[in-house]
Amino acid sequence: MNGSLGPGTHTGSITLRAPGAQPVSIPVTFTVTPPPVPPAIGVSAPSLSFTAQQNSSNPPPQALNIRNTGGGTLTWTASDNVAWLTLSSTTGTGNGTVSVTPILGSLGPGTHTGSITLRAPGAQPVSIPVTFTVTPPPVPPAIGVSAPSLSFTAQQNSSNPPPQALNIRNTGGGTLTWTASDNVAWLTLSSTTGTGNGTVSVTPILGSLGPGTHTGSITLRAPGAQPVSIPVTFTVTPPLTSITLSPSSLTYTGVSGGSNPANQPVTVTSNGTWTASANAAWIKLSTTSGSGSGTIIAGVNLGGLVGTPHTGTITVTAGNMTKTVGVTLTLATGSLTLSSSDLAFTATQGSNPSSKDITVQSNGSWTATKNASWLSLSQTSGSNNGTITASVDTSKAQPGENQTTLTVASGAIIKTVTIRLTVDGPFATLTWKPNSETDLAGYKVYRSTIRGKYGPENAIALLQKNVTTYQVTGLQPKTTYYFVVTAFDMAGNESGYSNEVSKSIY
Repeated sequence: MNGSLGPGTHTGSITLRAPGAQPVSIPVTFTVTPPPVPPAIGVSAPSLSFTAQQNSSNPPPQALNIRNTGGGTLTWTASDNVAWLTLSSTTGTGNGTVSVTPILGSLGPGTHTGSITLRAPGAQPVSIPVTFTVTPPPVPPAIGVSAPSLSFTAQQNSSNPPPQALNIRNTGGGTLTWTASDNVAWLTLSSTTGTGNGTVSVTPILGSLGPGTHTGSITLRAPGAQPVSIPVTFTVTPPLTSITLSPSSLTYTGVSGGSNPANQPVTVTSNGTWTASANAAWIKLSTTSGSGSGTIIAGVNLGGLVGTPHTGTITVTAGNMTKTVGVTLTLATGSLTLSSSDLAFTATQGSNPSSKDITVQSNGSWTATKNASWLSLSQTSGSNNGTITASVDTSKAQPGENQTTLTVASGAIIKTVTIRLTVDGPFATLTWKPNSETDLAGYKVYRSTIRGKYGPENAIALLQKNVTTYQVTGLQPKTTYYFVVTAFDMAGNESGYSNEVSKSIY
């Protein structure tokens, strides 16, 4: 029993005695060793502290070094008391390292606390406080504008309205890097990008926009910020009506019963729609309405107009404005004379006679008409003096007398020419080779309506010996004629018939 003996070497002895014997002393040594030193947990940091921004990534892990600051063997365990801590190792023997990582997860801003507890048999537990400070996320930029909407007004066909300034500012945190765009062709922006506060000059372009309310929008965007849309209204009012006419008056001259004088243009300059009318039936307009600038072609129809000058007015109205053009028409008395009132043609059917001219003298326009197919005219209309060449076609006329009337009119003046055509009946021309006999006296020509049948009664001509052609006249339509020729000598002897030829009259 060592009782309360402390460490060290303790000595004593045992004495043995016996009567009559010498006592014997036995030395005794008792060595008391110190008790074993227990293990003790030592750590590299008495506490741990982390910081992270909400909704960002986890902060980097920290190392917790563990060592045995006592005796014996240190067999440790590690644990934590919060869900947002993770330990790379929870057990170990002797010295070791635990990597401690906080998990941000859905932790809100604030200071979050927990602890890691280290335990080992024979050793006092050690608690390491852990602090995790979560800072709020950075305030994102926000787009602020000087006006929630923009409105412009201009009159059609006038100049653009003055630009308006759209001021942009950051009403949030961080840095505002913005872009600006529009969704209509009639808007222009002085700047489309910027950082921080800025100003965009907004100008609407009137261009060809018509009256009415035109809408569009400007959109501002920036990373991390909500887009902002600024409605833009552009009201275009109708232009003030204006109209001018050029020239301010028109003058026409003509001949009573003659052709219409040349048309004349009236130029209309207007910024709106317009209508045109004339107060005289003899004034003719190419158009009676239009929009913007245009041209009216004004003409006159002489018709049956006679007498002193005629006046009228062309009226053009646009909106509440009316302009007029005065029209004056002066007519001269018409005249018409022809060089002949009668023409006569004579011809044999199948051959046409020479053409004949009729001279026309007039101070106006004239027309010539005829009503016979066998008569043709070189000119059927003209203005002032001229010449009409009359030609006849015997193939289209009847044998004998043909008569028609050529009518020449200039306005109310009418002149006529009587055309007469005398056509001889159909004919046939016979030609033969001369007879070479020395005592030839002449030739006889025979005509028959029956092929190969000729008698004395069919002889129609007795010709001298120097004649070798003969024209047969008096032929009747719708008949076929047959012809032969004979030669006779001084004694009256007659040759046989020549080859027979024929001609059909239609």
